[in-house]
Amino acid sequence: LLKYQHPQMKESDIPHWTKLRDEILTKAAEAEAKLSDHLKGIPGQILITFDAWTSSAYDPYLAITA
Repeated sequence: LLKYQHPQMKESDIPHWTKLRDEILTKAAEAEAKLSDHLKGIPGQILITFDAWTSSAYDPYLAITA
């Protein structure tokens, strides 16, 4: 799909899936650490809930409440 959109693109321009995975995991860990540090400074307790579902049209949804 990328090569179709950009015919001048070479195979070497497309990152390997493991590189993408590693970058995503690194960014997620950084975001988690930043959020954790932020929440530590808030007095009291915070409860976080998650709910995920799929609509009848197969659209995915994720709700997060705190």
